[in-house]
Amino acid sequence: MKTRIKCSLRLFCLILISLFALEIYASSRIVSDIIYESFDESFEESWVASKTEDYLAKHKDIQKMESNETPKKPRFLCLHGHGSNATLLEDHFKNWPNFVLEKMDFVYINGPFPVADELFEWYTTDEDYKTENFDEGIAYIEDRMVELGPFDGVLGFSQGAFVAGALPGMQAQGLCLTKVGKIEHVIIISGGKLGGTLPSPKLAENAYSSPINIPSLHIYVSSCIGETDVVRLSAPKLIEAYVDPLVIVHPGGHEVPKLDEDGLKIMFEFLKKINAIA
Repeated sequence: MKTRIKCSLRLFCLILISLFALEIYASSRIVSDIIYESFDESFEESWVASKTEDYLAKHKDIQKMESNETPKKPRFLCLHGHGSNATLLEDHFKNWPNFVLEKMDFVYINGPFPVADELFEWYTTDEDYKTENFDEGIAYIEDRMVELGPFDGVLGFSQGAFVAGALPGMQAQGLCLTKVGKIEHVIIISGGKLGGTLPSPKLAENAYSSPINIPSLHIYVSSCIGETDVVRLSAPKLIEAYVDPLVIVHPGGHEVPKLDEDGLKIMFEFLKKINAIA
């Protein structure tokens, strides 16, 4: 009888110990899971944060690389011809393909002196082609460059081209454009040298006394058909005033011409010179 009681007690104790052990095990698993989950979440958050930072750092490098590889658009102040305006000049450039125009930023302005309704000029000439109010016109251009700039270069067509061609030389001598940055390049279309075949304005008399060493693109007509003698004869003289000029000669008239295959090759050479394309 006593032996049975002892066995029962031992069995009961074993059962209690087993239940207690199971409770401890279960509790430890819960604690372990909590610790593991907490560690896992912490590790995952840390890993994600680390990878995100790495990605952003690499992304910034990529953006910086793309920024370095994408050339800055050169900005040109565009000067129309005599008896014209900014809108008419802009319409002329519909002849040029978009893949050329998108490499540059053209800003068109009206001249200061009215000729007729909504038509302007940069200076006035008398019957002998002597200029009047030239200085005022140049001062006006400088004011617009201050207002709308900065600009990298100037573009001119016809009378505007005569002005644009002289601006770098006059600026180099400190005669004008002292409030703005240096003109880095020019595009001259159907224009020539002030004083080349006709009297020069006093302000521009020494504009070409030294070679003008900036990238320049000169576009003019190959024959006298559709072009004035003033432009046709003075355009080569302006080209000679620049160092290593690029020249497009076309068979059209007094206009912004379409660019044929040869013209496009020269245009892209110019775009490379002014860092508009890589």
